[in-house]
Amino acid sequence: MRFGSPYSLLLAVLAGQSVFSGVLAAGQADKAGDTVVADIHTDSKTPESPAKAADALPEVLQLTGGNFKEKIAKGYWIVKHHSPQCPHCLAVAPTWKKVVNHYTTTPVSPDLGATYTQAYPLNFGDLDCLAYGDTCAEFGVVSWPWFNVFKDGKKVDSFEKTERTFETLSAFVDKQIDEIKSNKVDKTKKKAVPAVTTTPNPTGESLPLDTERFTKLITTTRDAWLVKFYAPWCGHCQAMAPAWAELGKEMKAELNIGEVNCEAEKRLCKDLKIKGYPTILYFQNGERVEYDGLRGMGDLVSYARKAVDSGVKEITDEEFKALEKKGDMEVAFVYFYDHAAVSEDFSALDRLTLNLIGHAPIYKTKDPLMSTRFRIFAWPKLMVVREGKPSYYNALAPHDMRDYGRVLNWMKSVWLPIVPELTAANSHQIMNNHIVVLGILNREKADDFTLAKKELKEAAMEFMTQRAEEETAERKRLRDAKQLRLEEAEDRNDDRAIKAAKNTRIDVSRKKEVHFAWVDGIFWERWVRTTYGVNVKEDGARIIINDEDHKLYWDTNTEGGAITPSRSRILATLGDVLSKSPSIPAKSTSSSIERVFLWFKSGSNGHPWAAIIFFLVAILGLAFWGRGKIRRKAAGYFRLDGKEGILGGLGVGGPAGGKVD
Repeated sequence: MRFGSPYSLLLAVLAGQSVFSGVLAAGQADKAGDTVVADIHTDSKTPESPAKAADALPEVLQLTGGNFKEKIAKGYWIVKHHSPQCPHCLAVAPTWKKVVNHYTTTPVSPDLGATYTQAYPLNFGDLDCLAYGDTCAEFGVVSWPWFNVFKDGKKVDSFEKTERTFETLSAFVDKQIDEIKSNKVDKTKKKAVPAVTTTPNPTGESLPLDTERFTKLITTTRDAWLVKFYAPWCGHCQAMAPAWAELGKEMKAELNIGEVNCEAEKRLCKDLKIKGYPTILYFQNGERVEYDGLRGMGDLVSYARKAVDSGVKEITDEEFKALEKKGDMEVAFVYFYDHAAVSEDFSALDRLTLNLIGHAPIYKTKDPLMSTRFRIFAWPKLMVVREGKPSYYNALAPHDMRDYGRVLNWMKSVWLPIVPELTAANSHQIMNNHIVVLGILNREKADDFTLAKKELKEAAMEFMTQRAEEETAERKRLRDAKQLRLEEAEDRNDDRAIKAAKNTRIDVSRKKEVHFAWVDGIFWERWVRTTYGVNVKEDGARIIINDEDHKLYWDTNTEGGAITPSRSRILATLGDVLSKSPSIPAKSTSSSIERVFLWFKSGSNGHPWAAIIFFLVAILGLAFWGRGKIRRKAAGYFRLDGKEGILGGLGVGGPAGGKVD
């Protein structure tokens, strides 16, 4: 042991005091949750070793009195001041080790590969105050263990809680990371005034990225990048390569374009959870979103331009009316705020923009005229306008507007137009779990296409109005029934019945959701023809009502003819299909085996025990049938006209005779 100063010598002398003094000090320290420096003691019994899990972790950097100031002179440092003889220090050591290991090995997010200490100027260290007591005293350490935060050599914060768990210490570290982020943003804003930021994509090409360049240019910056992850042997990647090169030229000085060879950068692609090639990701402000659209040149450029213009824009009522009048704004989100809005509200709003690229723009406004027009009387408020019809996000308090996951889920449920075009990117969202009124249209006949789309949209709007009226009427009926029960209970002075009536919930029965959409019957000709038997070039525009969950569809109206793009025919047919006993027969898009599986699946959802019994009976039946078949073969004969014979199934009406709907 060495003594850096008289203060250190005094600590060593105090450390050799009697056991009685040590016990007194320990008792006083236990009350406060700390070990007091002036009353430290030694004990003949050594404390138990830390947890085995922590033993396997790397040691925290040990600082000394000689290098302490030099180390903490740059960046953020979180330092634990301790003594090797302090019971509380020994107790917290394994937890502190886990905390440090978490921030030095865990990526900033599942999307990005850099750890916290790589992405931010964040460092961790330990300082032994028994050996370097003068250094600890200089920075106000009065008890052990003590956690100080240093920024560029100056102490800026301390951990003052007595509960030193992984959660509390992690929360303390997260607080410092938030401070680093805010300082980074402030510096960016200050530098933005005198100096213009570097022009994106100055050479007009796709920049090859390795791990080092990716971390430097994307992970640790807030810059926007559209990056392709590929493999040289991938056929789809090779086919897309010319379009990607042209995209780089097209977005010169507008958006950074990059590419990562996952064969050469396997660790980076693994950290980013790349599961297929090519994968296209858009990065901005430390967040990312995957592009899942078509990969043609025009599609890529369209997405890239929307990404560049994806920020939250301030708008007035007059400007919004002009966009509505223009007619090309099918869906738009509007955030209403007032003078009480704080920076956290706008930060939460900015996070949402990345996921809205290619779906809908988002605006913010404090224009009183716009608030009056859309009947906004409380702020903040988030609204979506679809085809001129507004609906609102249900937030009970301002902090609910900052619930990123909840707000985004709501946006995803309403960001499609009332009658969207069915594409490869949105097909699952539109078709799954819904009844879909699908218009199969011909874009080549412009007038017919416009008229058919208008009729489909009018039918959708009328259906939505009908559904809303039905829900309102049902809710009113339930409320009237509740009020009647309450009045009857009050007349009888029945307290239990009164309480039960008051607790009755008004639950409107959930109905099968119905979506409307249209598909380009020329572009998707093969799929439309093989699935629904429709050829728009010969048959003209047609309407199909599809139930993807049960692999069923309806292509005839109540009169037996084809469903044409007429709102009256669409609504009449849809009403029949949604009734409990539809008169129009359904057709199937699946095979016989698939239909049996779907029937069994739907039955098992409502009656699981009955399904299990049926399954066991079916297995036993197959077993007996197979056993009998083996015996017949053993007898030396078989039936030529049976199902298993040569002639089986080839007659009229057999399985090979044609598709049975």
